[in-house]
Amino acid sequence: MAQKHQTLGAIYPDDMWLDYDINRMLDEIRKYLPEQVPMVSARTHVPMFAEDSEPADGSSVELGIWLAENGDIEAAASRLMRLKPSVFAYYCTTASFVQGVAGDEALKKRVEDATGLPCTTASSAIVKALHYLGVRRVATASPYMEDVNQALIGFLAECDIEVVNSNPLHYLQDHSIVPPDTIREAARRSDVPEADAVLISCTGQKTADFISDLEEELGKPVVTSNQATGWQALKMMGVEPRLPGRGILFEN
Repeated sequence: MAQKHQTLGAIYPDDMWLDYDINRMLDEIRKYLPEQVPMVSARTHVPMFAEDSEPADGSSVELGIWLAENGDIEAAASRLMRLKPSVFAYYCTTASFVQGVAGDEALKKRVEDATGLPCTTASSAIVKALHYLGVRRVATASPYMEDVNQALIGFLAECDIEVVNSNPLHYLQDHSIVPPDTIREAARRSDVPEADAVLISCTGQKTADFISDLEEELGKPVVTSNQATGWQALKMMGVEPRLPGRGILFEN
């Protein structure tokens, strides 16, 4: 257990929905932290597209790359330094996997170089969580467009995790508008017998209140972006990641 006060510095992209949904988003992240670990947070800018338009190349991968490269991530981390965080976590799965493992490592290094503190990302935390649970074959559910879904599959393959089935819901952006029941059903439909676990990818998904029930229903672990990120951040802080009702990951 940690011997001193620990604080999580959370960085996440503001994709406009936060203007009216920020409390639920931050509450979801906090559900994976024990009461004694406070969280401070900062947003990064996200460009918005008109409802009838798409990114320049018709690809939602382009937006993920923009977030990773131009999202003012270091500035957000630096703003939080006066609040004395212990570690940083970047809460955007797409931006951290869309350029592969090298891109994910580069993103973490930028925060670490700017602050002198350790950093995890949602994507690297997912990999660590799946490896910790002994998962090598996974089924995925997400709000992603197909190009982003394929980038996720490629990223996991780099990390020796095979995606045996996937169920992307094809939302270009505003991923958090997906109702919890919808992403839960997407995860249920994605599951296949060959999968060791089910991954729900995207930090915009509100999954904390049903993870344990879904695991019981499917008979296997369910790992989600916010769950894995909170778990990894706690481990980095030296805090034992044990919370009731947050899935097998928080019980082992």
